[in-house]
Amino acid sequence: MKVTAQWIAEQCGVSRGTVDRVVNGRPSVAPAVRERVQKMINEYGYKTPSQRQAARVGKGVFRIGVILPSWDAFFIRRMREGIRIATHNRGLNDIDVLVEELGNRSHRSYFEAIGRLEGRGIDGLILTAPDTVAMTEEIDRLVTAGVPVVTCDSDVRQSRRLYHIGQNMVKSGRVAAGLLAPYIEGGDVLVVTGNREFTAHGLRVRGFLDRLHEIFGVGARADVIESVEQYDLTYDGVLRQMRSNPRLRGIYMANESVRGCMDALERARMTRRVHVVCHDLTPHARQYLAEGRLDFIIDQDFSAQTTRAIEVLAHTLRTGEAPRREIEYIHTSIITRELL
Repeated sequence: MKVTAQWIAEQCGVSRGTVDRVVNGRPSVAPAVRERVQKMINEYGYKTPSQRQAARVGKGVFRIGVILPSWDAFFIRRMREGIRIATHNRGLNDIDVLVEELGNRSHRSYFEAIGRLEGRGIDGLILTAPDTVAMTEEIDRLVTAGVPVVTCDSDVRQSRRLYHIGQNMVKSGRVAAGLLAPYIEGGDVLVVTGNREFTAHGLRVRGFLDRLHEIFGVGARADVIESVEQYDLTYDGVLRQMRSNPRLRGIYMANESVRGCMDALERARMTRRVHVVCHDLTPHARQYLAEGRLDFIIDQDFSAQTTRAIEVLAHTLRTGEAPRREIEYIHTSIITRELL
């Protein structure tokens, strides 16, 4: 949510001009109205662009914190490359990026990392986080304290985050269903997702299932298992489905543990072909695609995503101006064996 003078005016039932007079300490505002408007300004940490710029005088360098999630090393390398591009190739000479890499996916790990970055004096924060009440409250706390937040890859939708940049997850799930459809008519599908607390995972599954039912109607049957990105849970879940469901014809890997899926398929030793679509061109996924064991990969550029997040946040910190929109989607690619 963008906190603007117009938004404050609407919440308080006054004009935009009244808010401007209160912010700038001008007269001609009734005491009760001034108190009401000032309370809203204080609560949401609103500042005019000139006030933000004035607060920065003498600081010279803006500090942006980036929290790298506890993901596969491939994704972390891509995100670090995005940071390098932003700080070295895009002319952001007044930006200092401070990085905290999480050891696990717990809320405590997130909050401790945020606390360390606050202790280092960050002016803004970029993070990929679960869409939970606790995370929403933490982001809102930061925004109230004057630290704008940009979410990457997975959004925290009800929070007061400044901006979200990532893949159009519903669309990517729909694309996956369209790619699998020619191979699975008359059969069943298994969807393996990660952690549905992450908006990205839930939206991918929703898009996939919606499109599947559009194509096959009531005849579409899909089971969904949640693996929390763990190899063992993916392996066990896929192997169990392969052995118990003779109608299984396709697997949609909506999480990062494609290795667990492929190892389970090899262990099952099925005589029928099970077609697989996964996300992200990781080294393992690239290998399986080259070997013909994967059918398609739906890829997003985590490097470009991170670079763009830093650019957006840097612009806001420099000017005090919020972006004109709240969500930006990066390009999604369909990778086939022929494109490797």
